[in-house]
Amino acid sequence: MRGSRGACRVAVRIRIELLGPDGRCLRTAAILNGGFEVPGPHLLLPRSCAERLLGAYRTHAVRQVLDAAGGSAEFWAVDLPVGGCVTTDDRKGPLVEFRVLVSEGDSELLVSDSGIDALGVRIESFEPGRWRFDGETRVRPTEAAEYW
Repeated sequence: MRGSRGACRVAVRIRIELLGPDGRCLRTAAILNGGFEVPGPHLLLPRSCAERLLGAYRTHAVRQVLDAAGGSAEFWAVDLPVGGCVTTDDRKGPLVEFRVLVSEGDSELLVSDSGIDALGVRIESFEPGRWRFDGETRVRPTEAAEYW
């Protein structure tokens, strides 16, 4: 749901540690969005999140219009790599290089379908929001939402 802070639905969220190209590090929650279908691992970052992680990202970006669930939407496609890995209280997942889209209308960070696979995450249940690392049996709860 775009820009909705009052939604009562549960989503599968993970804690992700992001590493920008200049070494900036950021930990935040991210929604695992299997409907975010793009080739290769992608992140959709809200504008304020992108500014904190990438600084003046627009100097490395091109505005694009893409199809989204609610119709066409404008995004900034940023030509800067961002590293990311899932973090929990007892382990970290593999480091993945992501391509980045920036949204000026969304308030939560999203991980694409191929990004979910690259992070080594398997969704067990969308509601109430359960997931696990690939190859483990421990099922983990969703993280709390973090709005930008």
